[in-house]
Amino acid sequence: MSVSIIVRNANDFKTSQWSGGSTTELYIYPEDAQYREGNFQCRISSATVETDRSDFTPLPGVKRYLSIFGGSLEMVHGQETRVQLKPYEVDCFDGGVPTVSFGKVVDFNLMLKNGADGKMETARIRQGETLRLTPGQGENLLAVYVKEGRICLSGTEAAREELALAKDWKEEITITGCSEEEAGIGICRICL
Repeated sequence: MSVSIIVRNANDFKTSQWSGGSTTELYIYPEDAQYREGNFQCRISSATVETDRSDFTPLPGVKRYLSIFGGSLEMVHGQETRVQLKPYEVDCFDGGVPTVSFGKVVDFNLMLKNGADGKMETARIRQGETLRLTPGQGENLLAVYVKEGRICLSGTEAAREELALAKDWKEEITITGCSEEEAGIGICRICL
């Protein structure tokens, strides 16, 4: 069996403004879902935070993962939980808890709701290095966002700011760094 991988780029993404900068929706499922209507199971996005302080939109019932690609970001969940994120570190939190962030960054987000589950990981891969991803129990969607560099996923190439999707993920996928520049990637493993 050969896995089918679809690569999406800027022409496929939707960018909109929010109070602290801009956000680019890289993928939403179901694909006809609307973020503002909340009728999605998963949403993958990247946002620019252009203000020193940002208040996150309250999203009750949403499990959120967030990572950053550069700079430093401090987040406060509720009144007591403080998280200091460095590049390629991941935080998981309840979207319904009031969250404030401090720092100007480009972030990477995964939102899960309406019965979906999953997790986010990140990796940096040098030219010739490989990373093998095998679906865990229930995982059937793999999304890999390339922030920097270029990678090959089981024979399919994805470059800077492209998203590779395995929509019916059933077997191991090998990711190989295939550019002189180190590849920086965000990985979403999702159970729909």
